[in-house]
Amino acid sequence: MYRTIAFLMGALVSAGGFAAHHEGPEPEVAEVYECALNDGVTADDVAAVGSSDFANLVAKYDLNMTTFLWEAVAVSPQYGDADVRWVNYFPTWADYFAADAAWREHGGEVSVKINELMTCGRPDLAGVVQAGEAAPDVPVKPLYVRVCQLKPGNTIANAMAYRKAVNSTQNEQIGSTVGSYMFTPGFGNPGFDYGAMVTGAPEDMAKLMDHSRDGSTGKLLTEAGYTEPGNCTVDLHRSLMMVSQ
Repeated sequence: MYRTIAFLMGALVSAGGFAAHHEGPEPEVAEVYECALNDGVTADDVAAVGSSDFANLVAKYDLNMTTFLWEAVAVSPQYGDADVRWVNYFPTWADYFAADAAWREHGGEVSVKINELMTCGRPDLAGVVQAGEAAPDVPVKPLYVRVCQLKPGNTIANAMAYRKAVNSTQNEQIGSTVGSYMFTPGFGNPGFDYGAMVTGAPEDMAKLMDHSRDGSTGKLLTEAGYTEPGNCTVDLHRSLMMVSQ
């Protein structure tokens, strides 16, 4: 479908939730395309097309999806080649294939505009589920992903419990709400056991990251009996909302 747009990261989360970036207890399908910006192009240039021409196409054909652009800020070498990631979310596989059909039939002009801005590879697919609170509905947000391998003796259930505890602790510390999600690899994903995604308003993410920097969040989790179930690397992105429903 959006094979010529960006790097896909599949998700399984509720439809309405992704208007706030990624949210909801129900599973959803997502795709992420990994892209290199063409010379002289910025992430904001891509987001401008995504929030106008592409969003108009989505609205015209009543496609049930939401779309974000992740601009890489600080990303570990394994995932560091992409300048941006174009991320589509669909409530169901039926919505995914309906959008695919509409794109193939009607997306030619928009595809040309997007391809003038960036060069992209094939998508990856994964599953994601809310692991705590939903993200706030903010157009531009810092977003980080902890890409993890489970430590021996741990399971995805352990990881989910830990991520919920982290989110609760972080939100209590900042006196506000950031969103927490966990995804597992699906079609086309490289080798990892799970990813933990956190995103929120810039001022809240700044407070959260300062609490991580000074060790206070980790101290509270240790005192509560929680231990990180995985060995993780952490990647930072700037998330721009393009299509919201």
